[in-house]
Amino acid sequence: MSSKSQTRYVPSKLKDFSPSALDKAAEKLLAALEKEWQAVANESDWKSFRDHWVARKDGVLTQINELWLKAAPKDTKREVGQRVNEIKKRVEDSAQRGENGYKAGAKARMTDSDSVDISLPGLRRPIGAEHPIIKTRNEILSVFRNLGYSVEEGPVIETDYYNFEALNFPPNHPARDTQDTLFVANQEAKPQRERLMLRTHTSPVQIRAMERMKPPIRIVIPGKVHRNDPPDAS
Repeated sequence: MSSKSQTRYVPSKLKDFSPSALDKAAEKLLAALEKEWQAVANESDWKSFRDHWVARKDGVLTQINELWLKAAPKDTKREVGQRVNEIKKRVEDSAQRGENGYKAGAKARMTDSDSVDISLPGLRRPIGAEHPIIKTRNEILSVFRNLGYSVEEGPVIETDYYNFEALNFPPNHPARDTQDTLFVANQEAKPQRERLMLRTHTSPVQIRAMERMKPPIRIVIPGKVHRNDPPDAS
């Protein structure tokens, strides 16, 4: 499969977001997906296929989310979001089928063999499963993507400006007190707006998004937040 890496599918930015143009772009992508999937014969091929299509940093799914969904005009975002999610399911199914295929072939070869070469590495077993919270999070984000929203994330360690000031929290607001907020130590020498803390909500990401995006903005912001509260098992 590595010898064919130069002919791998690379998504291009859409200029036309009409239904017919989306159909054409999707057909081209799925044809390339099927062609590359057919070439998966072993674990190395499958890993290469998986990394090319579903890698978080620069996989095809990540690229079409940026080049198609985020770039889509307001009136087409919902349809583009639905199409991107359909493609995502097809790609993930193909990756799973590719893994199942090479594993089944390896198992058959071991069954047919009269002896086992103990010097060879064993078959790698999958470790664990998707955590229920992560699974639920991904399902919720999928719903928002279908509605045309994009997913935004931001730093967990925030400045006072983004966490409070830009959100119109007055200087004497109770949330600014150390009883409610976890502040980074040794910040006294800095101006108030530059002092660091663990964010108490994901709203600072809204400010960051508005600084670099033009309206209308439709975003959903998943992430961890931190409050200086006593432990509560409930």
